[in-house]
Amino acid sequence: MRGVRLDHDRTQTGRRFCLARHPIDDDRGALGSARRLTRRRALLGGVGVGLSGGAFSRLRAGAFQQDGPTRPSGPTSPAGTPRPDGRLIAGAPSEPDSLHPWLASTVAAFDLLDGVMDGLLRYTAEGRLRPALAEGFSISEDGLTYTFALRQGVRFHNGEPFSGEDFVAAWELSQDRAFAALSTLGWQKVASVDLPDETTLVVTTSEPYAPFLSTVATTYLCPRAAMAEGIDAFRDVFAVAPIGTGPFRVAEWEPGVGIELVRWDGYWGEPALLDAIAYRVLPDDDALLAALAAGEIDVAGGAGAIPPSRVDEAATVSDVTVFRHGTMNWQHIDLKQMAFLRETPVRQALDFATPRERIIADLLAGRAIPAFADQSPESWAYRETLRPRPYNPERAMSLLDAAGLLPGDDGVRTRDGKRFEIDLWGVEGDERAREMVEMIAAAWNAIGVSTLPRFAPPAALWGPLGYQFSDRMTGCLFTWTNANDPDDLYYWHSSQIPTSPTASGGNLPAFFYPYAFQEEIDALTSEAASTLDFAVRQAIYGEIQALLLEEVPVIFLYWEEAFPATRSNVGGFWPSAWTPLLWNAAEWYLTDPGAPATPMATPEG
Repeated sequence: MRGVRLDHDRTQTGRRFCLARHPIDDDRGALGSARRLTRRRALLGGVGVGLSGGAFSRLRAGAFQQDGPTRPSGPTSPAGTPRPDGRLIAGAPSEPDSLHPWLASTVAAFDLLDGVMDGLLRYTAEGRLRPALAEGFSISEDGLTYTFALRQGVRFHNGEPFSGEDFVAAWELSQDRAFAALSTLGWQKVASVDLPDETTLVVTTSEPYAPFLSTVATTYLCPRAAMAEGIDAFRDVFAVAPIGTGPFRVAEWEPGVGIELVRWDGYWGEPALLDAIAYRVLPDDDALLAALAAGEIDVAGGAGAIPPSRVDEAATVSDVTVFRHGTMNWQHIDLKQMAFLRETPVRQALDFATPRERIIADLLAGRAIPAFADQSPESWAYRETLRPRPYNPERAMSLLDAAGLLPGDDGVRTRDGKRFEIDLWGVEGDERAREMVEMIAAAWNAIGVSTLPRFAPPAALWGPLGYQFSDRMTGCLFTWTNANDPDDLYYWHSSQIPTSPTASGGNLPAFFYPYAFQEEIDALTSEAASTLDFAVRQAIYGEIQALLLEEVPVIFLYWEEAFPATRSNVGGFWPSAWTPLLWNAAEWYLTDPGAPATPMATPEG
């Protein structure tokens, strides 16, 4: 139930953690390996695949100089002895929209939840599944039945014992439309759940579903008693104080100020080395840089990572190391299927008229990867032979002319008396989003498409009265964070078109009208999710990317790269494309101030 919709870069991101060909890891040795199993929308949210060919070591467009940020290859290991009961401060210019593990939709939310909650399985920084509430699993030969060996002696933060009944309660709630979880992908494939004994959980699916371990087995689990209190109580209480089984528990949330996490001494794993982690909410990027420079925060990562345009500035701060790694985040413009936007040549024209290279160069200091579809360059599903359309306003105007959209006396293109007018939305208060929206609007206006920049806070943008449910042609700039598995049913499949403005589903651009290529994308995404053969899955996702490049259901802008930073006395910090900020927070520690940093990392490039 981990879906995510997200707005611009850090305000809202969501992740769903999914699997594809991931071995399951344990720091004490492999427990076995997942079969070759053969992911999208969000905030936030939410997400897994196996690394192919060393994702961290490949050169990308816009690579930095050799003395730039370093690529992590392991946890930081500063000199000195870990301080007992240290309190680490992380900072970010964003605040979680909620801490409910099944309703939250921002990167900030999942950054924190990964230190508070557990699923049956979790991910490592190398994109591998590892044990959590399940110590291991097996899969039947037909790919329908998953048998999990449940960890014993686990207790939730409220003292309740964990059992397979908690998974059953989650499954039952996933079927309750009144609760309206952000995403139930994977859960709707569950045909039955059996608990033959207290140590075993047997889940049988209705059909083969390759991302099952990533979408279902990594879902954060809550105590069944909390759900028994009723949907409203469960929704309200867990939004501010979730009860999990992780190494930290939520002690306090002061809106606009920060969230305090304290060590959970009843944790089933090795006890956390830190006594507490304070998540400090900062007003903007300037405040983030100032707090880092003043030594007021120890970590700037996840939703609080350094913006690409400020990396050089952060690199000058003494006693601070800036890292660089790929992400699952793609910046794009949703195009509502309405009026002219339903026509493929029109969407292609807007793509040709979008200056993505200039956006990357001027607003991101060249620190991003141009995008053509929805699979990350970090993913095994990424089709490296495809390229985005170049900026070509002449080609854009030619396509519009051919579509019968001709300039009127005022320069605005019209057809059959209807003007080509688009509202282009962005997140209010996000300066980078404003700059991008205005740059794109100017480029579209230049080809005769009347484009009005508009801005609203995230709650209004994606609420039931938001742009997606108006009767106007609209686009909206925001970032989506993929799951680790490439499964993209959530964003494109017709089953994910919401039935109402408050219903679940990620295919919001098709709310009024399905895509003209809806049957084709339905067939491909369904086949990819139900295919267990890795090579076949990879080929299908290549077809999907080619189709998305041709049809342009959204304007794909770029894949983000992340630039987290830490003080030199922070140990155990290991950021990656595959995990939220606190994925291994139990291993974080602080040494005496001033000790030289020895991060396990490789030079950029």
